[in-house]
Amino acid sequence: MEALLDEELSNISGQDGSLFLSDHIAPGELSGAPAGGSANFDFYRMGMDVKMNLNMNIAKFQLGCGGVNDLLTTSPACDIDIDYLSFMGINNAGTLPSADGPDSAFELLRPYVELAIKNASSPTMREVVGFKVGGQKINGALSIGRDYTGVGGYGAEANLVNQEHGGTCDTGATVGQDVVNCHSGINSVSGFLALELSAAIRARANILGFNADLDTCFGRMNPSKYGCNSGTTPFFVDAGGTRISTLHVAAAKLNVNNIDLNCSFWNWAVCYPAQLIANGIVDEGYGQLVIDTRLVHYLLTPDTENFFLSLQREPVSWPNYSKAPPPSNVAFDSCNPVYGQSTDRCSSGYAPAANTGWWLNAPGVKILNIDPPQRLNIGNVSAGTALSLLGPEGRLIIDNPKIDLRRVDNCHGAAIFC
Repeated sequence: MEALLDEELSNISGQDGSLFLSDHIAPGELSGAPAGGSANFDFYRMGMDVKMNLNMNIAKFQLGCGGVNDLLTTSPACDIDIDYLSFMGINNAGTLPSADGPDSAFELLRPYVELAIKNASSPTMREVVGFKVGGQKINGALSIGRDYTGVGGYGAEANLVNQEHGGTCDTGATVGQDVVNCHSGINSVSGFLALELSAAIRARANILGFNADLDTCFGRMNPSKYGCNSGTTPFFVDAGGTRISTLHVAAAKLNVNNIDLNCSFWNWAVCYPAQLIANGIVDEGYGQLVIDTRLVHYLLTPDTENFFLSLQREPVSWPNYSKAPPPSNVAFDSCNPVYGQSTDRCSSGYAPAANTGWWLNAPGVKILNIDPPQRLNIGNVSAGTALSLLGPEGRLIIDNPKIDLRRVDNCHGAAIFC
């Protein structure tokens, strides 16, 4: 037997590489470094060359409650505040949380910890500005919150009183705050989400005295809905900020399958010509969608790179795990140029700058197949608003629609939360 040096061991089959990984990235070293100094730090990374599987339920997940970010909000809140959070697996198609629930795995590849150091070369002025935990890639789903309408694994509570937020759930409401009162989940989140969305919206509006029914969709729906299918161009939106509680989808291009003015014998002289015009010229349009984050009961993260959670005392643009811009050949990803929706982050080796406090970076997150179970009654719509649907400045706002994004149970047996 003869002792070998580490260099000699690394040349032997089965010993190449290491279980533990470490790395250093100098200030502004990577391509596409942002202006303003948010990447002017020394980054030190420590990790493991492993894949970690987990399945976990958290009744209340809160980070950053109080502190400097309280100055940014009108009421006390947390940087991240989520009720009933479950980490679980995803189905093979990457379109839903796994039906196996507690027997499925949320996968984290090459987990690591990273530090951002300011004035690294000065022993007297050196300081830790921030730290993050993450992985090269994750694959799984997050199941979130509670649904008080009697679906999604949690039966209707007594008198439908929302136990997390108060207020009474109106099961008959199709839009607005009465819909939000039926849900708990993501109360606030600070971070950057590069979302892929798809939705099929059936709405009813009163336009110039006509009760018009509109069947529209955007993104790739599976199964096909109203002109959208799995081959339709995906729809992407970047959402980011501190303590956000609303997703605002502006200028969503809608495929308009049908506009039905519900003409009758009594108004045929005016209605039928208008119906012919609607049928002939309107096959697409633009609208806006506002969704309170409490309505979102699952997030999909199929093979998502650069997922991390960080804490920083000043804005930090953290390096991508690969130290390179995001790949440009991933199907249904906003950085794939074939979809024509790339943004500045797609040409940078750094993630979008993380604000002070706790921050979640989750590019590639998906909320698919939003399909309201009922036709949405959006009330009176002016002629100007109706005409604006023909351009990207479309002013028709669908406020908190009743959508069908049900929480997936992640508990064994009869437990309602583990």
